[in-house]
Amino acid sequence: MRVSRRIVRRNLACRFALVLVGAGLLLSGCVSIKRTPGARFFVLRSLVEAKASPESIEGAIGLLPVCVPGALDRPQLVTWAAPNELRLDELQRWAEPLAEGVTRTLAENLSALLPRDRILRTPWPAAASPRCRVAVELRVFGPQPNGEVRLEASFDLLAPKEERVLVRRTLRSSQKPAAAGTGASVDAMSTLVADLAGQIAEAVDDQSIESAQGPVCP
Repeated sequence: MRVSRRIVRRNLACRFALVLVGAGLLLSGCVSIKRTPGARFFVLRSLVEAKASPESIEGAIGLLPVCVPGALDRPQLVTWAAPNELRLDELQRWAEPLAEGVTRTLAENLSALLPRDRILRTPWPAAASPRCRVAVELRVFGPQPNGEVRLEASFDLLAPKEERVLVRRTLRSSQKPAAAGTGASVDAMSTLVADLAGQIAEAVDDQSIESAQGPVCP
């Protein structure tokens, strides 16, 4: 009889301990969920409205992959905390690699700005013969300590099949986000990429005027 009572007491104690452990795990899980917000993912978008469709496509422009500094080439959005200090937010991330996002958005904007040209991204077909190639290098791109978003970049118009620079320009511009928050900063970054596309399209047009008797990018 005493043995049976001991067994019953031992079983009750084990069950009570299991209940406490389960409750502790459940509570810790709930607290963890509440304290860990989900990551947000952002993309750049084209902002240039397409012009009226031309009757025919006259040529093609090759767009090389945009070169992004290693400090910016990461999944997290990068913010400048000081001229020589960068800050990363693990919960604010790009939905695609930044270089890919800038290249894609540039191509979309250029397609709208240069409707008579087909914008080709590498690798383009061997049969394609772009009139020139566009090489873009970013140096600064992102929110700054003063709240503005800044872009510093350079681009070259290159001959179609050799590393001969036809046009070289630099761009430094900034944009004040329309509101507080990461979403507004990303919108401002999209605006700066659209401005960069406008500068590239203008350079192509200028080269076209200078070479009116020949190809745009000889």
